[in-house]
Amino acid sequence: MTLTEKRKPGRPRIPRERIVDAALQIVDEQGADALTLRAVAERISSSTATLYRHVSGRSELIGLVIDRMLGEVELPAVEDDDEQPWEVVCHRTATAIFTTIAQHRSVATLLIERFPTGPHAIALRERIARALLRGGLPPEVAAAAVATLGRYVLGFAMQSAADDGAQRPSFTVDPMAYPHLVELAPLLPKPLAEEFEFGLTHLLSGLARDQRA
Repeated sequence: MTLTEKRKPGRPRIPRERIVDAALQIVDEQGADALTLRAVAERISSSTATLYRHVSGRSELIGLVIDRMLGEVELPAVEDDDEQPWEVVCHRTATAIFTTIAQHRSVATLLIERFPTGPHAIALRERIARALLRGGLPPEVAAAAVATLGRYVLGFAMQSAADDGAQRPSFTVDPMAYPHLVELAPLLPKPLAEEFEFGLTHLLSGLARDQRA
């Protein structure tokens, strides 16, 4: 190369946000199984080799997609929590997380492969932990509650991946063998969102009773 020749510029760097947004779109549109680095590269008109400069592989990409989704959780400012009882803060935070994941049902499937550990996930856990400790719960109880609430929300969220929002099919049983289920059959099954609300309300009210005891 002569002194007058100029080195050709390399490809411009791809913002990681663009990669993650494309990955989330693929999962929303085609399902979790469709998420590959090749599919993302094609979506953004890049190459798989270029993507490997930004993410180590599919596992890291899944973590980024999950946290990108959790970044959509809509909640009031953290300072507003101080004006509410801890039960209210935990209830609305857990409900907001569940609602967001339910809107990305295919992404919920990825939670089986990767536990949320990104900055948005940590911020949401911090919010719940702050409310519990501010409410006077002992640290050991607050720690258990953070873990239990997280697993409760994620468990229902993963069920939402298989729930199309329609009324789930009812069931029939032998009335002689299962008389108590027959009595309850007209009331079952409940929509998933109602089951979530029922369980969350009683989980938090149980914690509140223990605290007052």
